[in-house]
Formats: sequence, C-alpha cells, structure tokens
Amino acid sequence: MRRKSILIILMIVFVASFVGVTGQAMAAEEEKPEQFVGILAYRTGPFAAGGSGWSSGIEDFMALINMRGGINGKIMYKWEECETAYNTERGVECYNRFRDKMAKVHPLSTGITYALIPKGTEDHIVVISGGYGRADASDGTVFPWVFTVPTNYWSQNTAKIK
Repeated sequence: MRRKSILIILMIVFVASFVGVTGQAMAAEEEKPEQFVGILAYRTGPFAAGGSGWSSGIEDFMALINMRGGINGKIMYKWEECETAYNTERGVECYNRFRDKMAKVHPLSTGITYALIPKGTEDHIVVISGGYGRADASDGTVFPWVFTVPTNYWSQNTAKIK
C-alpha cells in the first residue's frame, strides 16, 4: 500500500511538473513579438507557374522558422497573402492593404516595384528588388529604401562588355 501511494505521488509530481513547463512554454510563445510579412503573390495570371512556387516557399519558410521558435527564438512570423496576378494596379492595392503592418515588401515584379518605390520611400517601408527593377536603385543615395539584393537586371553589363 505504501509503495502504491509513493508511485501515485511521484506520478502526480511528474504530471504537474510537465504541465507547468508546458504552460510556461505556451506563455512564452504568446509573449513573443511578431514580424508581419505581406506576401504579394501571383498564383494566377501570366507568371503563375513561378509565382505560386515562390509564395508557397516563403510561407513554408516562415512556418518552419516559427516551428523552431521564431527568429532567433524571439520573434514569430505572421503573414497574409494578397493575390496580384502580376498586375501592377492590384499589387499597389495589396501594398496599401498591408502598408500599416509591414516593414518591408518584396513585390517580385518589375512593374509593381516601379510603382512602389516612391510609396515605400514616403512610407519608410523597405522595397526588396531582388534580381529585377531599377538599376539606379542599387545606389542607396538615389533610393534609400530600395535594396537590389543580390543584383538587378543590369548589374552584369560591365562584365559582359569586358
């Protein structure tokens, strides 16, 4: 009888400690700040084959980071997708919908990027123009809120000419 009582007490302590740790972990998850990402997707339209893979890949990446505890274990991603169909007007509408929540936008479209450069500059929202967009945006003094990482359409012309 005494042995049975000790086992019951040990089980209660074990379960209580597990619940306590889980509760602390859940509370810690709730306290983490969020980084909002507005995804300007094009799952429809003329370039849907490339855009759907890109959008799904970005969402999968952010979900993976969140499952691992967030960015540096401190910040969780939150995102929302807006369909542009690779249409500049729709891309600007999506930007306007997300403008108050996001710190950066990655339009993945030259036309949308051209339309968002002045808006991003005015709103102090970073515009990522990776591999497309304006060549003069590579000079940070011209467009301080546009980043052409890793390159733009014209950055390899010097190498071609040489």
